[in-house]
Amino acid sequence: MSTTVKGVIIILVVGLIALAIAALADRRTRRLSDGAATNGESSAPDYQTMTELVRTSSGRPQIDAATQAKLRQASGFALRLASADFATHEGRRNVVTDTRVLVCDDPVATVRETLPIWAMLPPAQAVTVVAPGFDPDVLEVLAANLMAGVRLVQPLIGDAPARAEVATATGATPQPRSELQSGGVPITALGHADLIVSGLTETQVRVR
Repeated sequence: MSTTVKGVIIILVVGLIALAIAALADRRTRRLSDGAATNGESSAPDYQTMTELVRTSSGRPQIDAATQAKLRQASGFALRLASADFATHEGRRNVVTDTRVLVCDDPVATVRETLPIWAMLPPAQAVTVVAPGFDPDVLEVLAANLMAGVRLVQPLIGDAPARAEVATATGATPQPRSELQSGGVPITALGHADLIVSGLTETQVRVR
């Protein structure tokens, strides 16, 4: 691994760990405050966590006419958005274009599993991660990155047949957790889609 890549990974690790600590500390503080209010003490402060800001943000744009036209050429898959926190458009839908697709055989348990993928790609590159599930703390950090504009990420959940179908359609090679943890996933294992629009019940994919 080159010195440049190592440097990028170190920067990503530091940044994501800082976001994770902030998000988890914020959530812990909210829980403690809620508990204190229940016991008749002072009420919880009037603020929102990072994921609450994503969830309650107003003014999400509608899907434009050009994207709607592309969707008429898209295929449907039995995949769903991992959380409404990742909605970028009206209707609690997440829209990404020119996205690289990582298909995982196992649930994503830690943010560290995805760091080598981020290191291989430019910051502006959208990434769709398809997995059987995601640890809540992973979603917390990814949502914080999305809201901060650090990464345009689209986490999707689906069973084995659905993951295999989207892997075939996009040209992705499904990866086991061991490969993610070792940092051995080659960029050639990532698929590509021209457009992916996902909601809480279904996903549409246009490859090209």
